[in-house]
Amino acid sequence: MPAGNRQIRLLQRVVRMREVEKRQAAVKAAQAQDMHGKLLALQDRSSDIAASYSARRDAGDGTALGLQLQFTAGLEGIRGNTADEALRAKHSYRAAVSHLRLAGRRFEITDENLSIHQREEKMRVQSREATSLARKLKRPS
Repeated sequence: MPAGNRQIRLLQRVVRMREVEKRQAAVKAAQAQDMHGKLLALQDRSSDIAASYSARRDAGDGTALGLQLQFTAGLEGIRGNTADEALRAKHSYRAAVSHLRLAGRRFEITDENLSIHQREEKMRVQSREATSLARKLKRPS
């Protein structure tokens, strides 16, 4: 087996690996974006609920008011934790997109390298065929 063919087969395997890496990075980026969106929606919903309960003035006595304030404080805590998680998810999404770009670039470089080697091998084969044909034509009959 010629060294060129072996190298081309190796590059083909690397290209497939890079393609899988790129696909996995795209899935992770999509999942991170989805999680970030869900956390932002949860944060907004928690804020809306807390605001609606804070605006209520229907507590009949101190106990009811205390429970309402506890509930509102709990919602604010959840909103704060969700905001922190949303920020982490945003950073995770940005990292995933960066990894996706890197994986895409690796794929492009490897694919381009494969194309170059395939063209070079094709030219070597054509050169050998032309040389062989020239020798055959040169031989006296």
